[in-house]
Amino acid sequence: MSLTLRQKIFLGYAVMISFTIIVGLYATWSLNALNKITTTVIYDDVAAQEKLAKLNDNILAQDLYEKRYLVFKDINADDIFRNRSSEFKSQIAEIKKIYPSFQNLLNDISVSHEGYNELFKKETHLIKNNNVREAENLSSTELKNNLDKILSLLKELEIKLKAQQTQHISKSNILGERAFIITITLNIVSILFGALFAYLITNNLSASIETLKDATYSIKSGNFDTMPEIKGADELADLAISFKEMSARLKELEATNLDANPLTKLPGNLAIEKELLTRLNENENFSFCLIDLDNFKAFSDRYGFAKGSDVLKWVGDILLEIVKTAGTDEDFLGHIGGDDFVIICAPERMESICKMIIDKFDKGIVKHYEPEDLERGYIVSIDRKDKPAIFPIMTISVAVVNTDRTVIRDPKDVAEKVAELKQYAKTFAKSLYVVDRRRST
Repeated sequence: MSLTLRQKIFLGYAVMISFTIIVGLYATWSLNALNKITTTVIYDDVAAQEKLAKLNDNILAQDLYEKRYLVFKDINADDIFRNRSSEFKSQIAEIKKIYPSFQNLLNDISVSHEGYNELFKKETHLIKNNNVREAENLSSTELKNNLDKILSLLKELEIKLKAQQTQHISKSNILGERAFIITITLNIVSILFGALFAYLITNNLSASIETLKDATYSIKSGNFDTMPEIKGADELADLAISFKEMSARLKELEATNLDANPLTKLPGNLAIEKELLTRLNENENFSFCLIDLDNFKAFSDRYGFAKGSDVLKWVGDILLEIVKTAGTDEDFLGHIGGDDFVIICAPERMESICKMIIDKFDKGIVKHYEPEDLERGYIVSIDRKDKPAIFPIMTISVAVVNTDRTVIRDPKDVAEKVAELKQYAKTFAKSLYVVDRRRST
């Protein structure tokens, strides 16, 4: 069956759209790179230039207030000098963060500035001791020379910052030109390749699509065994393999659905056994938690089958909620049947899950009893010998086997150990969880 012209054009455009997306992604990457350079220029280069201007202002202000202190002996001038010195140091530290490559030059400026501050400190000491002439001499020689050196270093820093900014702008221009050329080239190639690809696929695509279409109808009708055979290593062959995998998975899900408990909709015995075998084969540590309701049969005999089903459905719901909140997607919840449930989880989550089960069950189970039975603290029902007997309010027992402490080779080992723990847990007249603490040798 040959494709129509409309279908051929559609396939050609599909390939062209794919190339257009590639062009768009490259253009986006280029714009992002340009944006980063622009951001560097605005937030780093310009900011550094502003800090450099403040550095010049601060050092000149220090010189001004040094002269004021020398002439007027103004204590406020001394304080302002030191404040300006702190601002100078802070701005030097900020520039170091922006441009680590200027570390050596900035260190030279810091050392010279420290020397300048020490000389001013020496000058103030001379003035306080009335050695004014010596202080004046210090100001006109060493302090001035140190100031000139700092200004010279700041000038050198300014030259480097401008060179860095020029380099960033040049890099931005080169990147923009290159992005423009490559984008145009990719667009032309995409059009040519799209047309060629559309022409080639029209010769062999229709048969493969028909085969896959037949496979879809087979799956729709419930036939999961007749799957497509498409030779090759292209996407259609991969799709045929995916159809087979999907069919196998659907077949498996159908079996699991038939195995699921009709009341709680939780996975049943087949799914539990498969999950257990999978984890044992992968040699991963896990906790197998068997959850059992104590005195459930007596409750069902007393209140009826429907009430018993409500309790089981409620327990299934709270267990599912606990696994979702306290567990992860890797944890498993199943319903063996009757009042027995199973949780398989990581050992480190086992304790918190068990505690939540007991807490939620004990708080919620009372809502399923009549007030007079709750007031008495027990119900009267029929025991296994068909005789009236007293049964306490339902409790919940959790028997736990950890594979990180106990050697487990097959599901039968788990069943035996957890059954033993369950019988032990039932000897207590309260809700609790019991963990096998024995280490296998």
